[in-house]
Amino acid sequence: MIKRLLPPLMFTVFLLIAAGCAADGLPPQAQRLVSQIRLASEASAPPAEAANQLLVSGADGNLFLVDAATGARFALTTDASPQRQYLQPVWSPDGMQIAWARREGRRSFLETIRFDGADRRELDVPFLPFYLAWSPVGDRLAYLSNWLSLDQPSMALRVVEFDDDGGRARTLAEGQPFYFSWAPDGQRLLTHVGNERVELLSLDGVAESLQISGGQFPTPQWAADGERLLYATADAVRQRLIVTDLQGQELTELTDYPGRISFSLSPDGARVAYVVTERMARSSSLGPLYVVDVATLQTREVTANPVLAFYWSPSGERLAYLGLEFVAGQLGLRWYVWNGRTSTPFAGFLPSRAYLDHYLPFFDQYAQSHRVWSADSSAFVFAGTLTDGRSGVWVQKVVEGSEPAFIGPGVFAAWAPR
Repeated sequence: MIKRLLPPLMFTVFLLIAAGCAADGLPPQAQRLVSQIRLASEASAPPAEAANQLLVSGADGNLFLVDAATGARFALTTDASPQRQYLQPVWSPDGMQIAWARREGRRSFLETIRFDGADRRELDVPFLPFYLAWSPVGDRLAYLSNWLSLDQPSMALRVVEFDDDGGRARTLAEGQPFYFSWAPDGQRLLTHVGNERVELLSLDGVAESLQISGGQFPTPQWAADGERLLYATADAVRQRLIVTDLQGQELTELTDYPGRISFSLSPDGARVAYVVTERMARSSSLGPLYVVDVATLQTREVTANPVLAFYWSPSGERLAYLGLEFVAGQLGLRWYVWNGRTSTPFAGFLPSRAYLDHYLPFFDQYAQSHRVWSADSSAFVFAGTLTDGRSGVWVQKVVEGSEPAFIGPGVFAAWAPR
């Protein structure tokens, strides 16, 4: 597949070399072309295992894997174009499968493939998926897409079940906006629909109402122990972030708040990070970052500066967060990592357009399905332009004073879960 790409690219480079152009002196588009040829020529055989692989959306629209340790690359697709787009790639929980949405002209597909490129399958779907999340046991895939309900625009939650013939998709629920969290056993979903309904949804589409909540929040969360739920509720007096049992009975009130709240439960279920955003703020999340201990209700202010997104490490011991900062004269972002006591600053950067438009506004939803952190919690990955003007995908080791390592061109990346 790579060989079909090389001849026309090599011909263009030959002309550039013949004209006496050095790569460093080329205009940006030509430099990108040279970089694409070099990367294509270095593309490796399929990885032997998914461990430590980065799933990358390339600057050219294709998808590939990069070994975070060796830099070895493996192309999952090579034929992206304005007419064929590969979107929203996501790892399965065991790292064995990858799914993505494909737009082909006016047609929409959901595709799955093994991490080594084998067993690629496609499913024709009526609307393009814009968010995908595997069940925690990896046997099903849920996705959100636009929908029509009584001829009115809406959103649908659909579940794909796989079989020997490929798979089939069923619509479980409709409404907008729509956020959800899988149960750890993959048998139900916790949903937040229309900014008011919090429900438990079974795989046959039967919904059990937990709250008619006026609480302003996006994504609910099902705790990893399978026994607790985290969401917000409201009455005529105040809004509250609460932990409940599976029947919706309140166990703990974590905080009350004005405006709206974004939150994330640590993997061990011990702590909740949250940001309260003023009601009139245009950003989906913007405010001081707090962490509350679920058992003791002890609350710490991680930073008083405005935070836009935050991600727990798999170990639950660290919290990476994004603060606002000027980068090369433009308003950008800087990574910080909190270790439970202090915060350490890391790379400042301008985020890629893909991350800024599609991932950052819904970071709490993606935090449940797309891993920013390495499995051993020693590093995290991001895409953007650094202060020195270099753009691409970067791996940042959590070692004070360390610089991010360049992985290659790309606009989004997610770490294999194992």
